[in-house]
Amino acid sequence: MAQDFQNKSKEIIRSSTSIDLKIKEFTDLLSKYLNNSVVSVLLFDREVDEFFLRGSTIRYQGGIDSVRFSASGTVDALSLVEKRVVSMREVNRPADSRLKAEYHAFGLNTMGEMLGVVSVQSVSEAGLPPEKIAAAGEAINQLADVVSIAIKEETISERMTKIAAINEAGVNIISTLDLDRLLKLVATSASLIMEAESCVLRLYDEDSGKYTIREFYGLKGEDVQKMLFQLDRAVVVEVLKSGNPIIVRDIGEDDQYKKFDGYAKTFICYPLKEGVDVIGTATIFDKFTQKTFYPVPFTNEDLNNFEKFIRYAEKAVSNAITFERNEKLKNIDDVTGLPNLKYFQARLITELNRAKRFSSKLVLMICEIIPHMSFEEFYMKWKGDRIIKRIARNIRGTLREYDVVARISENKFGIILPQAEDGKISAIPRIKKSIEDEIGAIREEGKDIKVYIKFGHATYPDDGEEYEKLIFKTNILKL
Repeated sequence: MAQDFQNKSKEIIRSSTSIDLKIKEFTDLLSKYLNNSVVSVLLFDREVDEFFLRGSTIRYQGGIDSVRFSASGTVDALSLVEKRVVSMREVNRPADSRLKAEYHAFGLNTMGEMLGVVSVQSVSEAGLPPEKIAAAGEAINQLADVVSIAIKEETISERMTKIAAINEAGVNIISTLDLDRLLKLVATSASLIMEAESCVLRLYDEDSGKYTIREFYGLKGEDVQKMLFQLDRAVVVEVLKSGNPIIVRDIGEDDQYKKFDGYAKTFICYPLKEGVDVIGTATIFDKFTQKTFYPVPFTNEDLNNFEKFIRYAEKAVSNAITFERNEKLKNIDDVTGLPNLKYFQARLITELNRAKRFSSKLVLMICEIIPHMSFEEFYMKWKGDRIIKRIARNIRGTLREYDVVARISENKFGIILPQAEDGKISAIPRIKKSIEDEIGAIREEGKDIKVYIKFGHATYPDDGEEYEKLIFKTNILKL
């Protein structure tokens, strides 16, 4: 009987089937050999000091990896740490009891590596004989070698798969220069690759001096999102202080963050850097593997993998910010800070198309500043840039928020007034008067400054429906 069991166990262990099928067949075989005992294989997760179920003769529902429990203080941990079989049998059993209950924990150890435990729960009339326990121990020792190899292969495979996914995502995000699209891609990729439920991205805002949320990926409801954002803000403060990433495996066990327990269970927050400067942060919440229906803790392996992804994200975000800044400079006049001719022309075409689509009116205006003096006198003696800046501020302050004003040449401003249904009646005279008053004030401040102003305007569709016609009409300037 014992020899037959040994032969069959060796056949299972040496077979070319998957490790999960081997464990299933082995637990079934061991259960029958030990008088139909309940046999379970518990693997040890040293990162979080937990056992998780890998195979069992117990009937269960849900994913197999959903059964996890703390290893600390358990009989199974004692067996694993001390590398011995730990057996427990009933004492003080009632005299009229027909059955005996016992529990045996066989540590799965190989080459000094703690892999897990094979547990046996037995209820029988005579109990399990020592020779069967010994035979089971020998077979389990052989299983340990196979489990060790399988775990290493799985770990390498998962690591290589994740690294491949990180590298593929990295190529995609590095080639993306549109910042808004890039941030969506980074948040989505981080969540999918790291098996995270949610991701929050923050970038430094030069105007406010704060790290503001620029992207969120996740399926949480609005109320939970708000709490996640509060948690993220608290974590980001700590990351900015140290400049280092933070990993919390269980929020409920961390005094600093446990008030957020229930909204998230585990997270990693990593700073995004450009050189030594922190330009943003990326936080991922709650790891859900393919085998689990509840969040499992992020591990140091996850932290290392996330760092690889962050290196791509840092470079991509830095490139996109630089590109966006340069693009703005291409379209911005460096004296007034207003858009330039290139931007004005593109925007006019856009607004004309919109006016056509919605059958609305559009007013195009040209305002030319005419100094009755030489170029040198105006720009060097009278500091013409200051006058141009002053008029630019005046025009911008006179317009509506969605109106467009640009400096289209040395002394010309172009103005686009969308949705100007009564443009000729009210908008144009009001804008003219405001600019003329500013010019008058400038003349009074310097009696030798002779600056005049000319206007031209055209209305779509009254003065033409094509870009060229409106430009031609507008350039007929009058005092």
